[in-house]
Amino acid sequence: MRQFAVIGLGRFGMKVALTLAELGMPVIAIDNNARRVELIADKVAFALKADATDKKALGMAGVSSADVAVVSLGEQLEASVLVTIILREIGVEQIIVKGTSPEHGKILELVGASQVVFPEEDIAQRVAQKIIAPNIVDHIPLLPGYSIIEFVAPEQFLGKTLLDLNLRRNFGVEVLVIRKGENIKVIPSAMDKIEEGDTLVILGKDEDVQKIRSVE
Repeated sequence: MRQFAVIGLGRFGMKVALTLAELGMPVIAIDNNARRVELIADKVAFALKADATDKKALGMAGVSSADVAVVSLGEQLEASVLVTIILREIGVEQIIVKGTSPEHGKILELVGASQVVFPEEDIAQRVAQKIIAPNIVDHIPLLPGYSIIEFVAPEQFLGKTLLDLNLRRNFGVEVLVIRKGENIKVIPSAMDKIEEGDTLVILGKDEDVQKIRSVE
């Protein structure tokens, strides 16, 4: 089983650590705030109050055995860079770091971060997309140029089968799932009919996904 370390237990780090633990993953949680460590101690494999920039402390906590480390140190830019360097030195394979700006992200990548994430930016983009297209339930970017979206079937689709709609030819997208209330059909057949209230999960190039978002 893969081992995880979460360094920094602010809102983002705490949520990541708790979610991983709830999924049954072994998590090492580290923060220099005793109250935060106390809150999570009985929910993860190991929790430690420590200065994450102390290489010896990370070693004592067993962080070197982690396959993935998530670093979430808020506005502590220098600390996040230093912790990333230490994690790379002690052999952590995948290092995911919460960034604060594109410039900060570039520095983190240069010193060894495998991935830099910007949670606030991602949330802002999703909110904006929801405002523009309220029928979109969710939007997940994949490889560059491709996305998956879940959206409520527009009126034009109702009463028609996937064969009738021929979304591959007309929009260049693939239907992966049709959700009918609590029932989910993965890889639906051409004869599946779209009804009011159905949601569809589709995969396609960003420009093709954008076209289908505008259907009413």
